[in-house]
Amino acid sequence: MICCINPDCQKPENPDGQTYCISCGLQLVPLLRNRFRMIKLLGQGGFGRTYLAEDIDRLNQPCVVKQLAPDVQGTWAISKAVELFQ
Repeated sequence: MICCINPDCQKPENPDGQTYCISCGLQLVPLLRNRFRMIKLLGQGGFGRTYLAEDIDRLNQPCVVKQLAPDVQGTWAISKAVELFQ
């Protein structure tokens, strides 16, 4: 399983071997930052998504990757979202 990292994708989970997301058409990233392989969407909310991933540099050890994608507009709101995310 490989997950699309487009925060607007409605169904981010794709079977292995896919080059483009079945749901949104975005090109899939096999490894985020050449290190993390997104396996499954765990949850999402107003600030972004959380994925179950594998850390390739640590012998495929399971980990969690949080994606900041605030569902807000305006400089103040985005700054506040970043502050709360951190």
